[in-house]
Amino acid sequence: MAHNDIEDDILLKRIQDDDEKAFDQLFTKYYPGLIRYCKSHLPYPSDEAEDVLLEVFFKIWQNRKRLLIHTSLVSFLYMSVKNRIHDHYRKKSREIYRSAIDIADEAVPDYLIPDQLLAFKELSAEIDKMINMLPARTQLVFCMSRYDNLTYENIALLLDISINSVKTHMYRAIKFLKEVYRSSNTSREG
Repeated sequence: MAHNDIEDDILLKRIQDDDEKAFDQLFTKYYPGLIRYCKSHLPYPSDEAEDVLLEVFFKIWQNRKRLLIHTSLVSFLYMSVKNRIHDHYRKKSREIYRSAIDIADEAVPDYLIPDQLLAFKELSAEIDKMINMLPARTQLVFCMSRYDNLTYENIALLLDISINSVKTHMYRAIKFLKEVYRSSNTSREG
C-alpha cells in the first residue's frame, strides 16, 4: 500500500469519527485536482464545477459514518465527481426537454391541442415502455446519448467503457427499438 493511501485511510477514519479538521484536510488536499477535473467536463464560465464539487464533499460529510470505499480514496473522490457531473447533465437535459415541450405547447393552436396532445402522450408512453425493456446498461447508454445529448466519448468516459462498447450498446438499442416498434405496429394493423 502506498504511503499516500495509508495517509488517506487514516484521514478517512478520522472523518468517520466526526473529525472536522480531517475533513478540511481532505478538502484542501484534493480540491485543486478535482476542481480542474470538474471544470474540464462542465461548461465555462460558470460556477457549476464548484457547485458539483461542493455537493460531492457535502455528501461525503453527510454519509461519513456509513461510507464504504473499496478503492483508494482518491479514486473514490474522482468517481464521485464523475457521477455527480453525469447527474448534473441529466438534470440539465430534463430541464431543456421540459422547456422545449412548454414552448411547443404554447406554439400549437388551441383547436389542434386535444388530438395531437393525446397522440403525443400515447407515443411518448409507448417509447418509454420500449426503452424500459432494454437491458439496464444499454438503456443507460441510450438515454445518456438521446436524452442527455452526451457524445459517445463522454459516455465512455463516464461509464469507464470503450467508445466501441458505447457504439455497440447504441446499435443494439436502436435495432431493438425498431424491431419492437415494427412488431407493435404490425400487431395493431392485423
